[in-house]
Amino acid sequence: MENKIFENLSKICKTINCINDELDIIKYSKDWRGRINEKALCVVFPKNEDEVSKILKFSYDNDIKVIPQGGNTNLVASASPTKEKKEIIINMEKINQIHHVDILNKCVEVDAGVKIDDLNTRLEKDGFLFPLEMASTGSSQVGGVISTNAGGINVLHYGSVRNNLLGLEVILSNGKILRLGSKVVKDNTGYNLKDLFCGSEGTLGIITRATLKIYPRAQNYFTFIASFENLKNVIDFYKHISKELRFPITGFELIPQISFDLCIKHNFMKKSFFENLKNYYALVKIQIDNLDDQIINLLQEKLYECSNLYSEIIIAQNEKQNKEFWKFREDLTEAQKLEGKLIGFDISVPLDKLDQFFIKGKNEIDNILKGIKFHTFGHLGDCNIHYNLIEPDNLKSNFYEYEMDLKKIVNNLINELSGSISAEHGIGLLKRDDFLETKSQLEIELMKNIKKTFDPKNILNQNKIFKL
Repeated sequence: MENKIFENLSKICKTINCINDELDIIKYSKDWRGRINEKALCVVFPKNEDEVSKILKFSYDNDIKVIPQGGNTNLVASASPTKEKKEIIINMEKINQIHHVDILNKCVEVDAGVKIDDLNTRLEKDGFLFPLEMASTGSSQVGGVISTNAGGINVLHYGSVRNNLLGLEVILSNGKILRLGSKVVKDNTGYNLKDLFCGSEGTLGIITRATLKIYPRAQNYFTFIASFENLKNVIDFYKHISKELRFPITGFELIPQISFDLCIKHNFMKKSFFENLKNYYALVKIQIDNLDDQIINLLQEKLYECSNLYSEIIIAQNEKQNKEFWKFREDLTEAQKLEGKLIGFDISVPLDKLDQFFIKGKNEIDNILKGIKFHTFGHLGDCNIHYNLIEPDNLKSNFYEYEMDLKKIVNNLINELSGSISAEHGIGLLKRDDFLETKSQLEIELMKNIKKTFDPKNILNQNKIFKL
């Protein structure tokens, strides 16, 4: 049976299989955090939407489970197998053309396999950008960031991917091609089906092409990093500048002291930007087209007005220093990965309740296991925190044995404080149980009905989000 599957898929496009290419299969099957160890039956590499359609038609007719995959940088195992050698991966890396940059309508038509950094390199030639900015944009692909409704550091001003999605081409589970939306922003014609696919993690269809909003590239940014004694002061500082500054704040990142410690320890940087250590830091980017001395003086005056809230502030003096600040922010994820086993939470909590969440969460978690390293950083401006727990030094037991107890604490607090268990990473395999515990039965039932409508045989990314 396996050989028959390989033979038929190989007639459509390049196919590697678990018998002849086991090491490559492991490479594509393994999730970014290394938590999932099941292997795919094979991996196929279609070159266009017609080949994707044929693969899905064959899979649908033969009840073969499929997993759509982009850059495989997902942090919740949305693109990894759930059963040993029972599913095929459809990897989109070869469907990677940028078709048309439309300056007049401020949009771009692009294939699902195009990497975000490659897209922005092309757009830069015309003075435009696609505003998604996060550590993985060198690997993340258009289809993947749509399927997870990715966020990143620019959500505060530009919104998430969903806010920047105009049109989609999607292949349904039976191989039919569905085209949704267009170049226009205003389209009030019935149900907005394309929004169902954005954030669906490949469970409803496979995205092959998209039309995305693009924006004129800002001429200048005013960037600074400030240190704070406590989280309350950081939040009050954000409240002040978001009210007083008349320029768009495109990024406001919360960073704890441990971020510097980890980046120095693992050789991402030689020393901190600050002489005096503090508990928290805020890395802020303000978009300004005409940055002259008058505007710089105005900004500095506004920052001085709330100088009682921060301890030190360093303003980027040139592009080199600006890049150093943001490279440090990008390196946090890799640095923490090298530190040890990690149990990560991608959460959102209302800002007025965030301090309460941090204090109560730490107290309850310390009662479960002492010595956990709290690496809690993220996009404070849009309430999104990456609440990462790194195993204690010299822990004798397996850190993952504590995962269920730690999740219970975090999920209960999130429910209590009206937050969300997934701000931008999605659900996948790693958050499926959390999702089921924190959503109402009616919501889950409606979502399952939508899944059954689009994928009646349940061949698309089975067991991700929920089981059917």
